[in-house]
Amino acid sequence: MKIGIDVQTTLGNKTGFGFYVSNLVKNLRKESPMHQYFLFAPQTEKDFSAPRRFWWDQVVLPRQSFKNKVNILHQPAFSAPVFYPGKVVCTVHDLIAVFYGKDIPFWSQQYFGRWMPFTYRFADHIIAVSKHTKKDLKNFLKIPDEKITVIPLAVDEIFEREAKLSDVLEIKKKYQITHPYLLHVGTISPRKNLEFLVRVFAAVAAKKPDLQLVITGKKGWYFENLFQLIEDLGLKDKVIFTGYIPDQDKPALYRGAILFVFPSLYEGVGLPLLEAMRSSCPLISSDVSSMPEVVGKAGILLSPHDEQKTVEVYEKILHNHS
Repeated sequence: MKIGIDVQTTLGNKTGFGFYVSNLVKNLRKESPMHQYFLFAPQTEKDFSAPRRFWWDQVVLPRQSFKNKVNILHQPAFSAPVFYPGKVVCTVHDLIAVFYGKDIPFWSQQYFGRWMPFTYRFADHIIAVSKHTKKDLKNFLKIPDEKITVIPLAVDEIFEREAKLSDVLEIKKKYQITHPYLLHVGTISPRKNLEFLVRVFAAVAAKKPDLQLVITGKKGWYFENLFQLIEDLGLKDKVIFTGYIPDQDKPALYRGAILFVFPSLYEGVGLPLLEAMRSSCPLISSDVSSMPEVVGKAGILLSPHDEQKTVEVYEKILHNHS
């Protein structure tokens, strides 16, 4: 069988989608070598604007798939090609842009929040990465139950090896982490609820002045208020932004953290939660969307709106740690 896969998310600095697609391709080839795989990606990684994605998804990708006579085209992250005559499978990670469209730029909202969900009805089958995502697809997009299969995600194999203490010391030196720290991993955007996290951290750090907050991940959009809040609260020396971090640095960052904190307002899965659990890093997560499903009894779940309660729990954990 000829299977085509859109691998545009593996170009450049990978985020959750990119890790998913890279590992999907690697393990499909290993577990099902009898099939022939065609990997499709734009020739450049410089411009991934919404109009360019539309052109790629709806024109270039289906044309290349048709030319190579693939039997199944898998779109693992973005919109299904509407006019493609062959079989199409889509992976849907979340409906973030449907629920939080106001928090993303206009053209991204049109693509991710309107067009992409519309195209799902043209897919022959949909893979949902969590039960919660399947529920959203059924409730809000009216996708039939029998058209959706839930296949949960797993962490990258780089987390199979436990980071050593020497690795932790090296990573702390690399990112100039000089004190015990809380860790957050994820793109910097309003949905991640980082202003809430910073206010909670400010309250906790007032009683524990040697504490640092490490925030990893690339800048998304509308992050200016976050940086202004940090400056207003006098936390510039206590909050460390690492920017995008390579895969190999993650296990040691998790291993070295006192606590992984994830107050997100919505997640299809929340891959960093799985990474933290695999790294045996204590974690506190939001109690909304898919996060209770993912965390289960392996962490503490709190409302992403209750600052006072969150401060109390953080302080209790840090007190026990000391």
